[in-house]
Amino acid sequence: MPESAVPAERTVVVVGGGFRGTSVLERLVANLEEFRPSGGRLRLVSVDEYPPGPGRIWRTDQSADLLMNTPASAFTVWPDASVSSEGPKAAGPSLWEWLRRVADALAARETADGGTPDAGLPTDGTGRPVLGRALAADLARRPVLAASVRAATADTCTPRVLLGHYLTWCHETVTGSLPRGVRHDWWRDRVTDVERTGGRYRLTLAGGAAPLLADAVVLCTGWSTPARAHRAAGDHEKPAGPGKPVRRLRGDNASDQDLSAARPGADVVVEGLGLSFFDVTTLLTAGRGGRFVPDDTAPYGLRYEPSGREPVLHATSRQGVPYWCRPGTDVPDGAGRHRFLTGALRGRPRPGRFDGLGPAIARDTLGDYYTHLATVDPDAFAFPLTGLLDALASLPPDSDAWREAVADAVPDPDLRLDLDGDAALAARDWTDQAGFEAAIRGRLLLDLAETAKGAASSLKVAHRSFGKARKLLFGAVQDGGLTAESWFGEYADFVDLAFRLNNGPPPVRLRELLALHDAGVVRFLGPRATPGERPGSGGHPWWSSAAVPGTGVRSDLVIEARVPAPSLHAGTDPLLRALSGRGLAESFHLDSADGPVPTAAPRADPLTGLLHEPTGAQDPDGPGPRLYALGVLMRDTRVSSLAAPAPNTDAVALRESDRTARSVLAGIWDGRPDDVVPLSPGTAAGHRTTTSEVRA
Repeated sequence: MPESAVPAERTVVVVGGGFRGTSVLERLVANLEEFRPSGGRLRLVSVDEYPPGPGRIWRTDQSADLLMNTPASAFTVWPDASVSSEGPKAAGPSLWEWLRRVADALAARETADGGTPDAGLPTDGTGRPVLGRALAADLARRPVLAASVRAATADTCTPRVLLGHYLTWCHETVTGSLPRGVRHDWWRDRVTDVERTGGRYRLTLAGGAAPLLADAVVLCTGWSTPARAHRAAGDHEKPAGPGKPVRRLRGDNASDQDLSAARPGADVVVEGLGLSFFDVTTLLTAGRGGRFVPDDTAPYGLRYEPSGREPVLHATSRQGVPYWCRPGTDVPDGAGRHRFLTGALRGRPRPGRFDGLGPAIARDTLGDYYTHLATVDPDAFAFPLTGLLDALASLPPDSDAWREAVADAVPDPDLRLDLDGDAALAARDWTDQAGFEAAIRGRLLLDLAETAKGAASSLKVAHRSFGKARKLLFGAVQDGGLTAESWFGEYADFVDLAFRLNNGPPPVRLRELLALHDAGVVRFLGPRATPGERPGSGGHPWWSSAAVPGTGVRSDLVIEARVPAPSLHAGTDPLLRALSGRGLAESFHLDSADGPVPTAAPRADPLTGLLHEPTGAQDPDGPGPRLYALGVLMRDTRVSSLAAPAPNTDAVALRESDRTARSVLAGIWDGRPDDVVPLSPGTAAGHRTTTSEVRA
């Protein structure tokens, strides 16, 4: 072999540079030496329009006012000893551990004389400072971020920007210490097409650069990005009958929506009352110069001082009620350990129906609630708890007989569990908007009071119990474990309620919402408000809820407060359309009484995420290029795809990354021709290269 030649370099392209893309890179590097042959070289390529690590959603240039809804102690990139994967573990810090090191580094810099811009404390075994130049500059430019670092606790929901800086640090830690024979490139671009060519994949880039050639491609594309025209200006739709059109800002990450369309003082409808609603509201209030001021006279402790630049936001959703606060980390698990659900899952057929699982989840949740209530408030019961638990085991939890048993056992109706009281609010016929809004305020105040109780809140114990049932269901319902009727019906309703009870904002957001309502900046329209006509509105759309008659608002602008999910068969993403059109991916189908029903996800190997091609060209055990998918795109098959990777929990996301990385590495060298090419690491305009020493 000539000195100027080495064994052919293998190329793995990771499409998407956010958490999933970073996790896959980390696992590819960690598992490399087990699979590569002597002299084997590897090129890793990240393709993302935004810097890899944070990617688009967690990028570090967004508003410091936007918060995570996950506690700092519940997120990590590094697989610890709890992760049941074959690959080696990584001793990296969680977000909370990293924040403490950044705080220590800030304190050290403040006491040091003439500290350098990149001074900071090194991480275990890497020697990399946690307080690099970019982070130090951002903390100096935005003191609120530095204050957030210093004040952070394990339970803190930090600014999203700080998670972005953590992910940047994780990505740079991986790519800054690559083993010999490995290089990493970042292409600031977007993949719009993938096709097979000569035993490899050719990836077309939106920016017009030369296509990339890859031996394996891993799709970590995350949430969908709407078409640029929608992101920039919205589109229009006609209300029922003649009249002026509604301008609609399509759902997206709030930082990417053109909120300038919401003019100061204008009445604007916001559809959705989940996490995106709080982001939109924050950007249109505090983000426009308004201030939340401590006020001891308010039961929630805040007063809002408007800047005069805010619109008036009229909120609506299916329930018309905001999400509940996420239960704190101090809320205990239920004592029943989901015994009813565990029993219902034994011997269950696949695909099966959800109707037998729903009552089991309800029994577990009710049992955990009343068991905890008996501990914190034993006087709530007219007779010993055991009698009520016996009734729970024998009576259907949605029956009149069960409700009578509860009424006999717990005389105070305010202490009886109504898990979905929001649905009851939405179903009521209200006489006026004032009554509806008063009920919403009461619910928000109840939520804050229960959240403040922490471990003493039986209601939050019930919420946590109901949400944790979802994790027990993962193995039973994913990869076609449910019929289509159940998946899109009862199971979808269960997931919706689990999210509303467990995936809401930090408590400060509810306090701010109450202050905004006091200031007249936010109003609650009622459930399922729609545009129509009203005499005297000048042809402008009039938004109202059928549940709250006689009220409403004239508005030409509606903001969708939600992030669109990707879909292989129904979305507008050009890459997903190309994969389907070229026969490289097909939709995963669920069985139904009327035949197969497509889902949004592609069909893939349940363990590795290797896509199954409908053409049959892919031999999962033979040589050839391989295409994988991870994350949000797979949510209709891997129902755990949205779960945050918490330390010491055997995080599913980290297990998935490890299995995919090992499959990639096994495939790119196993059975492939060992051709020889000239040694040339190379760089190109528009991308960053991190290259380790290359040896033949």
